[in-house]
Amino acid sequence: MPPHDERPCPARAWPGSLGFMREVAESESAAMAAIERRVRLLETRVEAIAEAVEVLARGLEGSPAAEPESHPAREAARRAHELLLLAKSGRHDG
Repeated sequence: MPPHDERPCPARAWPGSLGFMREVAESESAAMAAIERRVRLLETRVEAIAEAVEVLARGLEGSPAAEPESHPAREAARRAHELLLLAKSGRHDG
């Protein structure tokens, strides 16, 4: 029997070999996990933007009974800005 060779198996690098296919599957799995993390982050940001838009819309609706000194649009814009800043920093406490 010939001595054991420590070099990597040449079939591992050959496209179509089991080792090559395993490496491709592992890299595809890692890529999918990264994509899933990115999608979750984007979903969180879209939710924050939707909430900020809702706050702005409510503030712009105003109320016929609102005092002239009251500035609901200004307050809504301030709150929406806070929500967007929280989403950008990755924290959203509600």
